[in-house]
Amino acid sequence: MEIVETGPDDERFAAWCAVWAASQRAARPGEAPRPASDHVALARRLTTPGGSRTGTHRVAVVDGEVVGALRMLLPVRDNASVAFLDVAVHPAARRRGVGTALLEEGVRLAAAAGRSSLVAEVDEPGPGTAGRAFALARGWTCDLQETRRDLLLPVDEERLSALEAEAAAASAGYEVVTWRDRTPEALLADRALLSRRMSTDAPSGDVPVAEEDWDAARVREQEDVDRARGRTVLSAGALRNGRLVAFTDLHVSLAQPERANQGGTLVLGEHRGHRLGARVKTAVLRELAATLPAVRRISTYNSDTNRPMVAVNEALGFRRAGGLSTWSTRIRPGRRRAVVRP
Repeated sequence: MEIVETGPDDERFAAWCAVWAASQRAARPGEAPRPASDHVALARRLTTPGGSRTGTHRVAVVDGEVVGALRMLLPVRDNASVAFLDVAVHPAARRRGVGTALLEEGVRLAAAAGRSSLVAEVDEPGPGTAGRAFALARGWTCDLQETRRDLLLPVDEERLSALEAEAAAASAGYEVVTWRDRTPEALLADRALLSRRMSTDAPSGDVPVAEEDWDAARVREQEDVDRARGRTVLSAGALRNGRLVAFTDLHVSLAQPERANQGGTLVLGEHRGHRLGARVKTAVLRELAATLPAVRRISTYNSDTNRPMVAVNEALGFRRAGGLSTWSTRIRPGRRRAVVRP
């Protein structure tokens, strides 16, 4: 087996994308995998100097065939001790040591970059997933468990109207605005603050991450990344005296316009208790129905400890559809192996 570096301009990168697609189809047969164009655009961004993240890709090759894929993301502006790792193995090549070899390569790369923690996510459509068993067998720790919930569209009008009216009554004095793809200039600084607060206020369990450094330039960078990856983003926000104090985002892949994914939703702590989460979510659903009517399903992920947000989602009609777990391990710079947490 060979572990070889690859990238968006390398001939092996198409096979890297194919491994990811095969892995996603095996996990969730009823869902289309992420398009290759998304992976290519992200890879280009990670290798472009000046961004808030950098990264690298590897393929595992056996007898000339690409059977495994690795992506490593390295934060630049913050969380300088952390590396984020994505690993996929083609279903036909599992239980042959491919995943272990890629994991060891990830540890080596992270250590070489001076990182002391490695973080990875595992999609869990149901109990007993291979990813969970793999992480447990290698001594990783599950730091956060989230539940995926899906909303089938269109939303029941009676349900939506009732929640909309309740939220409006509880949030007198707040104005709701919507935008698409590019945050209005007047709201940019406030939107950056909300992203910074999202990194500290949203439940993150024991994941070894610290506050993220957001400013107006980083918001614009993220908008450029979304556009390059073929995504359109619908947003709704709540204003108080002209200041943005709450937001929610929906991401729609233009290559897969029947599906949307919930991005962040946050209300600043000093403005909670006014049903602003429900108000911005109902507003963005109205905007989605009006401008992107082809969307038939929205997926969101929440920790069950985030009861206010879970309650809003369930009131809208979101229903459980599996989960997502986040795992970590500690590594020592210069070492090839992870240190198992006690």
